[in-house]
Amino acid sequence: MVRFVLLQIIAHTISDFYFQSDESCADKAKNGLKSPKLYVHALITFVCAWLLSFSFNFWWVAFIIAATHLLVDAMKCYASNCKGIFFIDQIIHVVVIVAACYLWKGGLPDCLCCWNEKYIALLLGVLVCIKPSNIIIKEIIKEANIKVNKGSADDNTGDLPNAGKLIGIVERLLSLVFVLLGQYEAVGFIIAAKSLLRFAEGDKAKSEYVLIGTLLSFSLAIFVGVAIKLYYGL
Repeated sequence: MVRFVLLQIIAHTISDFYFQSDESCADKAKNGLKSPKLYVHALITFVCAWLLSFSFNFWWVAFIIAATHLLVDAMKCYASNCKGIFFIDQIIHVVVIVAACYLWKGGLPDCLCCWNEKYIALLLGVLVCIKPSNIIIKEIIKEANIKVNKGSADDNTGDLPNAGKLIGIVERLLSLVFVLLGQYEAVGFIIAAKSLLRFAEGDKAKSEYVLIGTLLSFSLAIFVGVAIKLYYGL
């Protein structure tokens, strides 16, 4: 059953973070139940949940997950000013997924019985460390009301557009690998090297902003890696 839950959380991660753009989120937030993108997103959620169940008969459970997802997202649209709404939204989605998986009485398909649970967890960890972590970090910084005027290559500050996101993804994937291998010293070296590089730039406010993002980025990767190690005894 753990494999089944992990696969459904992977389905949620793919549909909610990888198959949903910033434009789609903005349209949903603006128009609520009148937004066509809300229903398209619910359909994508249904398809992802159904496909990753590897069972045709799971369609009705996938429908429950998608319908609940739609309702929760709709409520989120009308409560967008509520503090911590992003995290409340995600917790509700995960609770619904876990409950739906235990509601399912069809059992595991034969094709899942031979799948190694550790590799499914590793796949989920990698997926979380890529795009979802960028969004989680942005939401944490927004909740903490931390703001700074960030430059870009277009306004001659020398920064590359979207470079920070790519750097964050690479550092989290490296950190995840090092944690799983037990090489915590390597993680510390990367953190120290990046921190020294950023503070050498001279813009204290921006350096502190980036340092906060860096520490959150490494924290998420370390948390994912340690959780996998503890649960599976790696």
